[in-house]
Order: sequence, then structure tokens, then C-alpha cells
Amino acid sequence: MAENTIAGVKGTALGYFQNNRVLVITVSILVIIIVWLFISSGIKVRNVEQAAAVKTAEVIQKSEALQSETVKQSLSMFGMPLAWAVRREMMASNMAQVDQYVTDLVKQKGFQQVVVAKEDGKIAVASDRKHIGAAFSTLYPANYLSAEKITVEDKGAGKWLLVIPVMGLNARLGVVAMEYQVPPAAVAP
Repeated sequence: MAENTIAGVKGTALGYFQNNRVLVITVSILVIIIVWLFISSGIKVRNVEQAAAVKTAEVIQKSEALQSETVKQSLSMFGMPLAWAVRREMMASNMAQVDQYVTDLVKQKGFQQVVVAKEDGKIAVASDRKHIGAAFSTLYPANYLSAEKITVEDKGAGKWLLVIPVMGLNARLGVVAMEYQVPPAAVAP
């Protein structure tokens, strides 16, 4: 009797399939198509997201490079009139005025440390008073003392070092070194 029940169920299911074969095949094909569309659209979305991420990374990289170049040019251009002002005061032996320039400069957003060394390599003026009288080479590479032109060096993470030679009429008077941090609002995300 158990065999008849099983055969009856089989026969019923098989009979249903045979009677509605077109419907079952159509539904099966539709399910396969829907699954295929779902999977392929997911793949397309993932590809578009990856392409967008690559494009965004390229735009950010170009933006950071442009910002870096702009900061470098701006600091370099700023260095020239500062060198003239410091030169004038150093030639007049007016180090108190140079000290005033340094004091006012570090009050400006982004300027962290400024030192002025004389031609002998000793720091004559510094925003941090404990550096006065120290050797320039204790803070910065000694080769900056003999720099012939304004140097702007990227220290990474928005930090910059600006080194400005101060030239007199016949000889070098000294060097100005400034540390600058790009203000946080201007740093790219």
C-alpha cells in the first residue's frame, strides 16, 4: 500500500509536470533570466563603482599635485621680498627689526618656525628663542647655509621648508629658514 501512495504522488507530480510542461519550462526560463539579469547587473554596478573609484583617485592625485605645486610656487615667491627686507635690515645691523619680522610672521596661520642665521652659521634671530646662538646645522642641513637660490622643500603631510639665502652687495649675509604647515582647511581629503 505504501508503494501505491508513493506511486500515486509520483504519478500526480509527474502528471502535473506533463500537463503543464510549457508553463513549468517558461517559469524556469524566466527564473534563469531574472537570476542572470540580477547577477550581470551586479557585475556591471561593481565595474562602474571600481571605475569611479579609480577616476576619483586620479582626480585626487592630480588635485594634490596641483596644490603642492601651488604652495611651492607661492612660498618661493614670498621668499624673495622677505629676503630683500631681511637684507636691508641686516646690512643696517638692525637685527631688532628682523626679530620683529620673525615674531610677526609666526603669528600668521601656517608659519611654525623661522630662524635667521648669519654668514658664520650661528642663529641670530629665531621664533623659538632657545635656538638663538645655536648652530644652524643643529636644526637644518648645513648645505642650506651656502644655498644660491630660494629652496622650497616638501616635507610631506602638508609640511614645507623654505630656505632663503640673504645676499649682500659683495657677500652672503646669512640665510632664513621657515617651516610652514598648510592649514588643515586647505589640505586635500
